[in-house]
Amino acid sequence: MSRLLFVDTETTGLTYDDRVITLGMVALDLDALNDGRDAVQLSHLIFNPGRPSNPFAAAVHGYQDWVLTSQPRFVVHAEEILPAFTEADAVLAHNAAFDERFLRTEFRMAGFELPSSRFDCTLKAYKRKHQRPGGLDKVLEHMGLSARGKQHGALEDAWFCMLAWLWLNDLEAPAAPAALAHPPSNWVEPGLPPIRGARKPLVARY
Repeated sequence: MSRLLFVDTETTGLTYDDRVITLGMVALDLDALNDGRDAVQLSHLIFNPGRPSNPFAAAVHGYQDWVLTSQPRFVVHAEEILPAFTEADAVLAHNAAFDERFLRTEFRMAGFELPSSRFDCTLKAYKRKHQRPGGLDKVLEHMGLSARGKQHGALEDAWFCMLAWLWLNDLEAPAAPAALAHPPSNWVEPGLPPIRGARKPLVARY
């Protein structure tokens, strides 16, 4: 097992009707890591979810609904994203059941199916090894890293998931690339914000 894919999603909420807003992916080549070569590839994408965000979710991902209406739909990028999942030896996420459910739904709605192999969960791996609560901030604290702020993004969390997996497996982590701080690669600059009191723009549904 040498090709790992660490993923995280930010969504409009927690229900089965909610949708993915951002997807962060960190592809890790363990052979390259062991050889001291460049071992990670980052991908950060944003989508028009086709529905408003729950206020609690919006407080985490930080994107206003009117901004998201300018972004591309998941279906636009689904085919180019899929190989990252099909070519990986394992897909990992922190609280993987959450991300897996949303991603399978998005791909299915776009006309694709993710491989049937299960996602591996760093939260469960941490709890098995240390017998203590495994929230990502708790894991980062145990690792001696600063906790995330109230607002955080999918790529940041996918990177932290990778760091947690490497730490759990006693492997050295690569240096953080500058691209971690970059906006999503498919970001579309939105128009002017809506005027207060005017009718709200419709969120595209599909």
